[in-house]
Amino acid sequence: MLKKDLLHRVVAILTLICVVMGVMPAGSASADEKPGAPSISVKMVNDTDVEVTISKTKDADGFFVWVTSDYAGVAPGSYGQTGDVYEGYINAAEVKENGTAERKVTIKNLTKSEVSVMVTAYKLDFSGFKMCGKPSEAKTVTVNKVAQTGYKSSYDFSDAKKGDVIKFGSYEQDYPVDGKDAIEWVVLQKKKDSLMVMSKYALDSLPFNEEQEYITWNRSTIREWLNSVFYDAAFNETEKSMIRTTKVKNPPNIYAGNNGGKTIKNKVFLLSVTDAVNKKYGYKSDYEAIDKARKCQPTEYAKAQGLEEEFFNTKGSDGTVGTCDWWLLSTGLSLERAAYVHARGNVEYNGELIYREGGVRPVMCINLKSE
Repeated sequence: MLKKDLLHRVVAILTLICVVMGVMPAGSASADEKPGAPSISVKMVNDTDVEVTISKTKDADGFFVWVTSDYAGVAPGSYGQTGDVYEGYINAAEVKENGTAERKVTIKNLTKSEVSVMVTAYKLDFSGFKMCGKPSEAKTVTVNKVAQTGYKSSYDFSDAKKGDVIKFGSYEQDYPVDGKDAIEWVVLQKKKDSLMVMSKYALDSLPFNEEQEYITWNRSTIREWLNSVFYDAAFNETEKSMIRTTKVKNPPNIYAGNNGGKTIKNKVFLLSVTDAVNKKYGYKSDYEAIDKARKCQPTEYAKAQGLEEEFFNTKGSDGTVGTCDWWLLSTGLSLERAAYVHARGNVEYNGELIYREGGVRPVMCINLKSE
């Protein structure tokens, strides 16, 4: 059920507005100022919109629309927002001939959550808006789908194939920051019951390990970050249930001659040097080759976190596009270094010192199922 304190907050806010604006309590209005409580219906019309239909009441000049949620993710629409309360208004000009008005409210990042809508009528006089009559009965709808533009609402990726880009989870990708965006993932491999995917863009900038020491992937801070901070920030509970726990092997770096460390189970991981030259994933088998498939662009957010962008005449629709280095999980020339893919698209198997910043391209396996 919708949390009662949110409804109480809405009622309290409405009462406060009525007091401040000198509105008469319900039942004490003058004879020509009794529009009564609006009648409303509320429904989800797609993954992102809650549609509110309001029946016009007698003598009302318009309506205020109030939306609360048990998840503070109601997007600020074109009519403003305070906290988790959406405040919009509909004027008389928007009311249809049949006496109804419609208002669509965009919802983002909601899954199994509830949204409650309440409407109050207003009249206009020389002092401006004046609330009148009773608020409508609060109406609640349950949002059972991912409400983020671009998602497949059923999480059905059964039609995806190698090389496709899917959207799953969300993470900040713009700067200045303006809220999380759907993460795009490149399908590296498809099996009967799962997809192996890697983020299309470098989503953040991090050192392989926060301190310079002799270390391998299984003890690195980047592994810990991917499976805690990133995992919790990027995925809701439904999405987490679809991400497989994978035995991540860290094969020896055959070029540098180093052992990679222990096999460890992870939800989120990175590619290895062996993966980065694997034809099955769409890469050239020559680590020295300038491989377009290995090139990666950083997000604006990642650049703001310190990820350097380099330019090697990679042409995009809007001109030259910058690319970046991104970490692999393999040990480099020594246990103080980690391998990475250079912005040019070749594999730097000797690696970089682990305390330096590099691009992060998470990898994971997603179960093929619908919600």
